[in-house]
Order: sequence, then structure tokens, then C-alpha cells
Amino acid sequence: MYHRVRMGPIPMNSIRFPLLFFGLCVVIANAQAQTSQLQTADLGRCTLDSGQSIYPCLLTYRTFGRLNTDQSNAVLFPTWYTGRSEELLQFFGSDKLVDTTRFFGIAVDALSDGVSSSPSNSTAQHGAAFPAITIRDMVRAEYRLATETLRLKHLHAVVGISMGGMQTFEWLVDYPGFLDKAVPIIGTPQQTSYDLLNWDLLRRLIESDPGFHDGNYSVEPSLALANEFATLTLPSPAYTARKVSREAFPQFLQNSLKTWSGRDANDRLVQLKAMIAHDVTHGNGSLEETARKTRIRQFIVVASNDHLVNPTPALAWAHASGAETYVSAGDCGHRILECDGPAITAAVRSFLDAP
Repeated sequence: MYHRVRMGPIPMNSIRFPLLFFGLCVVIANAQAQTSQLQTADLGRCTLDSGQSIYPCLLTYRTFGRLNTDQSNAVLFPTWYTGRSEELLQFFGSDKLVDTTRFFGIAVDALSDGVSSSPSNSTAQHGAAFPAITIRDMVRAEYRLATETLRLKHLHAVVGISMGGMQTFEWLVDYPGFLDKAVPIIGTPQQTSYDLLNWDLLRRLIESDPGFHDGNYSVEPSLALANEFATLTLPSPAYTARKVSREAFPQFLQNSLKTWSGRDANDRLVQLKAMIAHDVTHGNGSLEETARKTRIRQFIVVASNDHLVNPTPALAWAHASGAETYVSAGDCGHRILECDGPAITAAVRSFLDAP
């Protein structure tokens, strides 16, 4: 059982609900059914916040379900940090987070994930020559995918987990008239000092790896310390202590480090720096002032014991904007789907289905 709450002047320590986790498709006017095959949108040149550009700018995506005749049922779902759209397949289906019998789902590979335009796959801007990007740059490219490639005039919702949740908050600010609903899951509209400490240490561990060579490597660096640190911060300390015995630790660590195989160091660093710079206010007023301007219906999911993305800014945003919230008090931290997956799925489906 869960509780949905419209935020008011509620003290933080009184919020106790189960929670959520982390962690669209050639759309044609005749609304043909689509498949989950990987597709590529050539956006030409993507001009970035820095004034530089990515060229050619390629965004890959997958679609699920069918676009209805008035194009009012599209749900866009961007990837998390280092995530890829194939890993989002688990969230689309008749009984999944995005009900594909009702919605036309769009899973999008965020820039620099190794599938869309990235340091690892760019020929003109390879490796360390790839320009710095922001979360806003990611969202701008996704908006172009929706409008230029898929020819959509509106989205029913944007749903995102972790860095995908950061992109969802950015969608709220940048394109408020283009979507009806937003579901940021364990994301944040603005990094706290703790988040910055966490991300900055990870950045330094990547850049100081003996095999990194300022991004000019010919053999993929092991990033052993960076990967071990990432393993440390993903769940809460209580979760790791509960799930992993002392005797099982060596095998646990070995298995955990394998999860990063196939992820390019420069790709990871570019996305990491984008998260470090993330702040939806963009220096224009406070977080609360920015949130109060939002008129889109939102369902904000956080974990109270999240040691990777601090929940405080998301809850402050929810309070100021009047958004509904779902807060997990479990010990899974950023891995909240492992604690509350079914309840989270039910809550998000209910929110997306509501008129």
C-alpha cells in the first residue's frame, strides 16, 4: 500500500511512504504500431550551451506501443547515467511502468551514453576532443527528436530515473507547454553540496586513473577505484551490510565492478560533468521561485536514504510547486526498485493514467 500526497507545509520528518526507483520511434501520422528496434535520428548540428556544437548529432531511441490519432499519448523516457535504452526495455509493457496498451513509449539514449553521439563513437570529435555538454543540451536534443523526427506536437509525459530524472526536471523548465505530466524518479532539480562532493570525487578518480591519460587513451582504462567508489554510493550503507556478508564480499566486489564493463571512460566523464553542472534555475532566482512557476502535473519520487542523489531539493521543489510525492524510507537508497518496485510501478501507472 502507498500514499500519494499533494505537498503542503509538511515537515520533512513526517513524510514516510514506500518509494520508487531508477533507474519514443518513428512516429508517423497514421499511428502505425511501432517496435522496440533501435533507431537513429540525425539532428544535423546540435548547438550546445557552451557555444560549441556536436556534428553530426545523432540521437538513438526505441519506441513501444502505438501513437493515437490525436498524438496525445506519447511518453518520453531518457536514460540514466551511463544507461542505454536497451536497459529501459524493462519499463515498457502492458503491466510495466509505462503501459504500452495505452501509451506510445519513447526510450531515448541521452547524449554521451555510448550509443547516441558520444566521445567513444564520434569520428570528428573523438575521445577528449568531444565538447562538454549539459543536462539542458541533452534535453534540447530530445526535444528536437520529439518535434523534428517524430513530428510530435505534445507529450503526455516525461519519465526519468536518476540522471533521467534530472533531465525530467529540465524538461519542466525548458518546455513547460510541451508536456502534461512529469515523473522524475530519484532525480534532482539542483545538486546539493553533498552531491557535488560525491560527483567531484568520482570525477577525480576517473581523471587520475593511470590509464586515463587526459582522455587520450588507446586502451580502455580500468577505472578500478572509480568503479569501487560508484559501487559504494549506489545503495545505502545499511543495504550493503544487510545484503552482503563479510565472506561474500570479494565475490560481490568482483561482480559489482563487472557492471561497468563496456562503458567508455570519456563517455562517463562527459555525462558526469553534465550532472555536476546541473541546476534548473540557471542562476535565475531560487529553486522555490522556479518551482512555483511550474504548472505541469508532477509525481516526484525520492528515497529518504539515497546516498547518491540527495532528496532534499526534489522535496523542496515538490513543496513549492504543489507536486505529488512518493517517498521511500527503505534502506535500498538509489536502488529503491529493489525495495519497492511493484508499489512504485503501481503508483506511477496510476498517475500517468489519471485524466
